Amino acid sequence: MRVSKIEYQKKDPNRVNLYIDEQFFCGISLDTLASENLYEGLEIDDTVLDRILEKDLKARFLTRVTDYLSHSPKTEFQVKRYLKELKFKKKSIWFKEDANIDWEKLNNGIIKKLKEYKYIDDQEYARSFVSSRLRNKPRGKSVLISELISKGVSKDIAELVCNECIDDELDILKKAFEKKYRGKSFSIKDQKMIGYLLRKGFSWDLIEQFSKDES
Repeated sequence: MRVSKIEYQKKDPNRVNLYIDEQFFCGISLDTLASENLYEGLEIDDTVLDRILEKDLKARFLTRVTDYLSHSPKTEFQVKRYLKELKFKKKSIWFKEDANIDWEKLNNGIIKKLKEYKYIDDQEYARSFVSSRLRNKPRGKSVLISELISKGVSKDIAELVCNECIDDELDILKKAFEKKYRGKSFSIKDQKMIGYLLRKGFSWDLIEQFSKDES
């Protein structure tokens, strides 16, 4: 096989279209073009072409996921889901459906790079999430742990961070009650109040303790 044509893309001067034996193969960055020392007339084999495509896809996916993370922190689970969705969207656009790509290796390489630069850190994400919740939407440990798990944080990390961030859960309950009921007195006989606190993740024992403090 031979590199038959290299042409600059009209919409992106930092990328070129690569043709192999007169057939379009893929678009690649100028960095990939230079690092692989590609030029028209170069004899090339499948192994090199697979490496070129995988290297370029890794760079493109990394750029997209970095932009995705720039809007708000995400868990490793959310990033993996985004990569999966991106792969589906870009199939037949960035790469052919039958492209010989080791997707697991590619995705793991991206995740590793993001962790190295602290772009994803589930423990730090959990701390930030819990702090925000306690500040703006107070709730009990059980609900916070469930919310973190639903976002892909491991149960161990969720429990560790909640125990780390919450010294006095009764104080959190009081803040949640005050935020909802604005100066009203708590009554253990009020089913709506009880239901609200239970839904916010506070245990019955804690609610009883709150009732004693209020009486």
